[in-house]
Amino acid sequence: MIEELKEISYLGDERAERMDAYLPQGHESACPAVLLIHGGGWRLSDKAAAREVSISRDLAKAGYAVFSINYLLNITEAQGEGPRKLTRLAWPTNFYDCKTALRFIRKFADRYRVDPMRIAVMGASAGAHLAMLLASTSFHEKFNQQGLYLEQSNAVACVVNLYGDYDVRGRAVSPFAGETKEQTQTNEREASPITWIDSAMPPMLIAHGAKDVTVSVERSRLLVQHLDHLDLDYLYLELSKDGHSFDLHPCTFDLEAPVLSFLDQYL
Repeated sequence: MIEELKEISYLGDERAERMDAYLPQGHESACPAVLLIHGGGWRLSDKAAAREVSISRDLAKAGYAVFSINYLLNITEAQGEGPRKLTRLAWPTNFYDCKTALRFIRKFADRYRVDPMRIAVMGASAGAHLAMLLASTSFHEKFNQQGLYLEQSNAVACVVNLYGDYDVRGRAVSPFAGETKEQTQTNEREASPITWIDSAMPPMLIAHGAKDVTVSVERSRLLVQHLDHLDLDYLYLELSKDGHSFDLHPCTFDLEAPVLSFLDQYL
């Protein structure tokens, strides 16, 4: 049995973005938790999109409390047949929203019957990018002074990265564009997990489709090389026949078993 709690106000009443919780029932002890961050190119989608609901219910049925969040999104406008124009930059508020969500889970762990020492972060595509960034900056105080519940820890036990990009620098159209070229470069550097991944990075599961034309599988292959160089713990799953945007049940390989095994090991 799963209890689903919708539209939880985790950012304060003045913010429209909310959280949904998927809580396993019938457990005598506090459950491990997963913070789930949706994808959508930092400008689209929702905590209750089909992929996020599927992942949340699968994990909750397996005994994990899942907290799926909305966060501030970029706003863009079409410009004829050219690239879309960025009219609202979500960075770094989108990132700080994720930090606040993590600390919210810890702050109210008793309310949701969660073990505050056993929290993972998970995301797909842009959500995986934010998940990696959240985990890699846990001990960088520069990023831990904004948002709510600042007395709570920013640490996570492990990361599940579904086809996310570890380096967002140098894109032709940047989702992190500042008012100047120099500000854009600064934003992209600070928003790239590669900048912050070091020996303190928690274990990571990476899953990527070899036929992905949205985020090239080469990005995850390069990430794996970097993790190898730092001698960090990870599990890499490359799905030879899959493309972009899958949940725990892609068309050619069932991810649920390895993801649950990974979470069981590190939570």
